[in-house]
Amino acid sequence: MTLGIRYMLISIVSFSLMHLCVKAIPEIPVVQTIFVRSVFSIIFCYIAIHQAKVPMWGNNKPFLVLRGLVGMFSLICFFYSIQLLPLGTAVTIGNLVPFFTLFLAFLFLKEKIPHLKWLFFGISFLGVFLMKGLDKDLSTVGIALGLCAAFFTATAHFVVRTLRDTDDTAVIMFYFPFITIPCMLPFIFTAWKTPDAREWLFLLLIGITTHVGQLFLTKAYKHEEIKNISYVYYLGIVLSFFYGITFFGEYISLKSSVGVGLVILGMVLNILA
Repeated sequence: MTLGIRYMLISIVSFSLMHLCVKAIPEIPVVQTIFVRSVFSIIFCYIAIHQAKVPMWGNNKPFLVLRGLVGMFSLICFFYSIQLLPLGTAVTIGNLVPFFTLFLAFLFLKEKIPHLKWLFFGISFLGVFLMKGLDKDLSTVGIALGLCAAFFTATAHFVVRTLRDTDDTAVIMFYFPFITIPCMLPFIFTAWKTPDAREWLFLLLIGITTHVGQLFLTKAYKHEEIKNISYVYYLGIVLSFFYGITFFGEYISLKSSVGVGLVILGMVLNILA
């Protein structure tokens, strides 16, 4: 197992715990959760930059700002989808990242994508549409937000791959909270809910697990090609269904399972192709 894959495994486990914590505090507004998580993150990033003794503002500033923006949009969409959908379903849709990454490579790098991969792409998206078509209880808005989250996450990964040759990991991570905090601040004054002790604990865990996940995700993409670590995403899907069943009693319906199965089938075939 390569170092990049090990880093990716740590990242996926950390993010799955973050998803669990977000699902556990539905009473806390999403913008507040993101704001608090970003405050923790900017502290961690500042310490890391100070220890690394690198320029805080980085070198490739346009792409660093873009990394912050798409990361923020991804988190907003994904956190809302977690609240609107069963955890396993939300994470399954959110893990369509590899397909959007291929699409971005085709669009901007003019990479040739084999016809089979486009077919597998279609199978997964057919599964997403069948989820809603067969199970009327699933939130249409939640599914749409999950797809948007996957797209923005793929864009963030794409940008990180560009930044790995110009900027330090800590600087790349710093721009996410640096952009997110001022964007979330206006909403905090109208949406703030004072957390109780339990909710503060989960907010703290969200901050820690997200930072660890981002740190090792960035390290993974610095040490390994995207195509070689994409399959690790499936661990996050398995963990999300486990958490959903164990902690929230979210048993996936037979109707939804058809769509979920097609999404996963398309992703597996894409990796094996």
